[in-house]
Amino acid sequence: MTNEMQSWHLNKRTLLLHPLFVFSFVWLSVAFLYSLHLSGWLVYSTREVLAVTGYILIPFLGIVAFYSAFHHFKNLAYRPRPNTNGFNLDLLERRLTMWFRVWMLLSLFEILVSGGLPIIWLLRQSTKNYMDFGVTSLHGLVNALLLSVGTCRFALYLITGDRKHLRIPIFVLVWSVLAVTRAMMVESLVEYAVVFLSLRKIRPGTIARIVVTALLVVLVFGFVGDIRGGAESFRGSARPTAQYPDWLPSGVLWVYIYITTPINNLMYSEQTTQPANNMLFPHTTSDFVPNALRPGDAQSAQAGVRLVTSAFNVCTAYLNPYEDYGAFGMIIFSALTAFLCQFFWYRTSLSDVLIYAALTRCLIFTIFSNVFFAPSAIAKILWVLLFFMPKVRLGKRANSTLGRVKLSRADTDFTFPS
Repeated sequence: MTNEMQSWHLNKRTLLLHPLFVFSFVWLSVAFLYSLHLSGWLVYSTREVLAVTGYILIPFLGIVAFYSAFHHFKNLAYRPRPNTNGFNLDLLERRLTMWFRVWMLLSLFEILVSGGLPIIWLLRQSTKNYMDFGVTSLHGLVNALLLSVGTCRFALYLITGDRKHLRIPIFVLVWSVLAVTRAMMVESLVEYAVVFLSLRKIRPGTIARIVVTALLVVLVFGFVGDIRGGAESFRGSARPTAQYPDWLPSGVLWVYIYITTPINNLMYSEQTTQPANNMLFPHTTSDFVPNALRPGDAQSAQAGVRLVTSAFNVCTAYLNPYEDYGAFGMIIFSALTAFLCQFFWYRTSLSDVLIYAALTRCLIFTIFSNVFFAPSAIAKILWVLLFFMPKVRLGKRANSTLGRVKLSRADTDFTFPS
């Protein structure tokens, strides 16, 4: 057993990963795609969409500006701590191996309880589908464990260059196909991309590869959707307008509908739902509660007033804040998420880079739902913290600098252009 310290250099963090850039790009892209009105379900004007987007973006911008200014002046007043450039590679690898074995045991238990795998049910045309797989509440925690191990292994590959670390990240993608879950596939690819952009220099070829990968993801997303529900059935539900190019692959329509219908449902809810004006934010905080502990009809009761059509039942991360306190609730939620992401933007240990990748994924997925408060997302952060927890012996914490790899202040400081 060794305690080899792995040294490495973290490149200057690209502003492409800054919370403000990511958040603005995602939501302005939603507004642009909605303005094309390529589905019959998109009934609101571009002006109405931009107004709702403003309630989401402006508070986020304000908190980012305030936090950036505070961080800048704090560093002027106090000298930053010296960097620690190393981590215990041997200890981290042993922990990742152990926890992957734990995942295998838990997944085997889920397979036995569920009576098989979703891909087998699909090939046999069984009455079961992917929603019947896993144990309620446990399933999300098990998936979070696999994603955490996979993302950490991918980071180790980028640092050490050892291709053995790619086995689990690739397995995560294979498992997402076996479990017929596009969510896991997209989540893992987003986090891999964030970690890659954090640890590698950005070159023109890098951007080209990311674009090609994104296009492949769109095709795979459509393929998995077609085998789960049928291409013609989905097209009938999506109601593409005459302006939609029929020659595009089905994955494009899948992605377009999934991106634009959530804000469509949010605006519909604003017209049909009276906010509770409850400062305890019961709807928003209910996301913390695992599914197994929620009443069976907790969400179905209001489904009729939330959705333009039941075929697409996603309403962005801002529906519950709106139900709790109207537009003010949306503003508070945007401000809180901005503060959280900005906090980890300036924390630059290896474990913090992995946590920031998870938070960036949550930030992108605000166009679908509130992943920040999801037990599985919180579990993923806790798994990462567990992997990098300092080694403890006989009540004393060992001097292992596991994950404490930091950048200089100059590499992470972010200021707005004048």
